[in-house]
Amino acid sequence: MNNKIITAVLLLLFTAGINQAQAQLFKKLQQKLEDKVDRKVDGMINGKKGAGTTAEGKSSKPMPKLEEVYSFVPGSTVYFKDNFASDKAGRMPKKWKSSGGGSIVTIPDVSGKWLALAPRTTYRIDSILAMPGNFTVEFDILTRSTQAKDMGPLIFGFARDNSGRAYMNDAYNDNAIVGTQLHFWNEAVNNASSDTQINTNLDFPLSNYANTTIHISMSIEGEDMRVYMNKIKLLDTRMFKAHTLKYFFLSGPYSYEAEAMAYFGNFVISKL
Repeated sequence: MNNKIITAVLLLLFTAGINQAQAQLFKKLQQKLEDKVDRKVDGMINGKKGAGTTAEGKSSKPMPKLEEVYSFVPGSTVYFKDNFASDKAGRMPKKWKSSGGGSIVTIPDVSGKWLALAPRTTYRIDSILAMPGNFTVEFDILTRSTQAKDMGPLIFGFARDNSGRAYMNDAYNDNAIVGTQLHFWNEAVNNASSDTQINTNLDFPLSNYANTTIHISMSIEGEDMRVYMNKIKLLDTRMFKAHTLKYFFLSGPYSYEAEAMAYFGNFVISKL
């Protein structure tokens, strides 16, 4: 067989191989396209998922990065502590006051006693106990709801006085200084200070917190403040003017939907 014939045969075989590979590639691309269309049609039939959630109903927002070293250290000396152990169910706890109401309850399958946070109500320690210069605060928030977004924003922080008459829902009114708001509806945490004009928003997958215990840790050293939620840092910056008096407050959500409820407990203030 001469060289021309051999070359022609090899070229024919090579071309056939390319055509077969192209056919297989085209088939794969066609299948991917059909799968994508099928998923889109299924979504239209079943209804679109809510923004920010996955098909399983959990938040698609990423969790803020954990600190490589959890730097929160509780103060060495307890300054004030209350777990409501001696308080009667159905009554306001003896060491606290509120702008509207509240009652001690027990929760099935959860240990201890809890303060049910009434809507549009602010809670304070019932004394003129001002915070020390350097201190830590820890407490738990227990949530119960069908969806986390059934709860309005919950806020905690510090004010310049200990008046219990007003409902405090930000860091700017009624002598408030700083406030951390947990926005369950739009999955964000807001930290604000009327002293230092700080006002920041942090995306946080709060839709995952419909039925859980949230542990809050705060460290205040002079003018600086750090806030953690379940060991995730939410804030670390200057939030107070020098020599500012500070009184703790916690405000229940403005409203609840579908029998949602938030509870408060295990409160500890310690000196650094």
